[in-house]
Amino acid sequence: MKLFEFDPSSYSKQTFLIGGINTYVYNSAGLAEYVQSFNTQVNVLEIPINVIYLVHQRGGDYKYTESLAYTILKQYYGKKGKVDVPVICVTFDNRNHGERTVSEKNNSSWNSGNDTHGVDMISSIDGNIADLKLIMEYLPSYLNLAYYVSPLLKKEYLTEIKFRNVLSGYSLGGHTVIRFASRYPHLVDAINPVVGCPDMTSLLINRLFKRRPDSPEFSKKYFYFNYQELGLSDEQKEKYYPEAFHRYVSKQDQAIFENFPMSKIKMFAAYGAEDKLVPTGLSTVWADLYGNTNGNTEVFVQEGVGHDTTPEMVDKFTTWLAQKL
Repeated sequence: MKLFEFDPSSYSKQTFLIGGINTYVYNSAGLAEYVQSFNTQVNVLEIPINVIYLVHQRGGDYKYTESLAYTILKQYYGKKGKVDVPVICVTFDNRNHGERTVSEKNNSSWNSGNDTHGVDMISSIDGNIADLKLIMEYLPSYLNLAYYVSPLLKKEYLTEIKFRNVLSGYSLGGHTVIRFASRYPHLVDAINPVVGCPDMTSLLINRLFKRRPDSPEFSKKYFYFNYQELGLSDEQKEKYYPEAFHRYVSKQDQAIFENFPMSKIKMFAAYGAEDKLVPTGLSTVWADLYGNTNGNTEVFVQEGVGHDTTPEMVDKFTTWLAQKL
């Protein structure tokens, strides 16, 4: 995944150290003035702000999502025309990535000699979810926009700043935003998983067996399988895919397929038709169900594209965003 070209002077950038995590916030410079503009009004219960959280891919760092932040802001403001509610973007280095790297090996795959690839990836996703929630909960304090709300509004109308959260993730980040929304749906207004997958059990099992997407075994939903039904060898059970791990991941996947609050969270998802790392077929049933449940859903499958985030995907996302925010 290549960096998108951008002009760093086009939008402001702030850095906050939140819970020990360098957190980068884009386009926040005008927020104080925006909040103060409500102080001459009456009956203001909420002051809305749209926040897009960007989660990068395995092996990447925040520089990638920074380039996307500038690209998304430029396209959104260009397409939206009159913007009543400002948009800011937020990103950070995932655990064991960028300046937070502890072991490069643990970011690699089974094919690259990392025996704990499956456990490493899911635990990384869970860690990213915890970090994202931490940042989401503390960002209002660091921005401190409530300071600019007039005492009258606070006293008479209990006026609050309302952050409307959009989660956008790429590859590992795509897996992360789906699982975050499943766990904390009340914190999410929309998701944008790009080459992400709702079914990590099937993704990992097929990857472990090195199955091709056109294999008849590939389409099975392995999160419904008991551990002994997976057909793992003793070596695979001992080194690569522990029983406790299968129980943990499959339970999460079942919840995503059976209980995901699709009707409450808007989604724009993008996939590469030729993706061999995270094959699109693993997400088709879930994405189709989403589209049939929520009219604010759009799924874009780009022909001739593998495991990548393309300019076309971003362009379609910002068009959708300009319509839905």
